[in-house]
Amino acid sequence: MSTKDHNETLVGIHSLIGSVFVLGLIGSPWIIARNFRHVEQIPLVIIIFGTVFLVAALMFSTAIAMRGQKPVGRKLGLLAAVVLIVIFWPAGVYSWWFLHSDGAKKMYGVAPK
Repeated sequence: MSTKDHNETLVGIHSLIGSVFVLGLIGSPWIIARNFRHVEQIPLVIIIFGTVFLVAALMFSTAIAMRGQKPVGRKLGLLAAVVLIVIFWPAGVYSWWFLHSDGAKKMYGVAPK
């Protein structure tokens, strides 16, 4: 596979994972309405909703920046790789490996050391 193919694969992975999290956000009103019992649960619900929203936003912004091969795409990709290692480790390891490869560094304009 070429560097461009690896990059497009990662764009697809980030888009897919972002979409899964958005589905959770879309379903959250029904989940909350069905399981919400006590006022003490409000902070927990806010934390969970906020975390899911932030992960979805990170995945989509990473996919968009990587699609355009912008230098910030590599930085977002490395941040998203750390999150992906926790969520879905094979995708996180693949993302981390690719973004540290010489081809990716050249693609995103990182100067060799």
